[in-house]
Amino acid sequence: MKKFIVALVITTMVTISAGTASAQETRIVYIESQRILYESIVGKDAYKRLSTMKNQKEAEVKKRQTKLKALSESLQAKSTTMTAAAKNDLEAQYMRELKDYERYVKDAQDELKRTEVNLLKPWSKELDDIIKGYAQKNGYDLVLDKSNPVIVYASGKINITSQIMDLFNKRYQEKSGKAKPKK
Repeated sequence: MKKFIVALVITTMVTISAGTASAQETRIVYIESQRILYESIVGKDAYKRLSTMKNQKEAEVKKRQTKLKALSESLQAKSTTMTAAAKNDLEAQYMRELKDYERYVKDAQDELKRTEVNLLKPWSKELDDIIKGYAQKNGYDLVLDKSNPVIVYASGKINITSQIMDLFNKRYQEKSGKAKPKK
């Protein structure tokens, strides 16, 4: 749905700007941000660090899973011969360990996400500047991202916001009977 809306907006912008840009050709290109993310030197370095961190977290998760499994098996094997108090204690210990495990998994996932953002965020502004500079240098009017339905760069000459706002205001005034606000 998001891609459809973006495509509709782009088509509308290009159609309307074709009339306003006179004989000039609107030049639209796209990039693949996911490919840049995974294949660039910065991306490869970031994901190498993340992979190391992920492997460490997975090793700890497996260790905790083993501990939980052992507690569960102990509970199942001994439950018929245990006193009610001992069984309750073991069940309580299992539940604490399970909560700790679930908390650790969530915290590990959150930490990996934060680390990814922290590794890549400093480069995103630089990448945006590179894209904008490249687009301006090569005369592109619109740069889209194939991986995410977003506009990465748009030339001011295809911006129809003012025209649309004027039409929208006019329609509102017609429907509401209100006079045009003074600037």
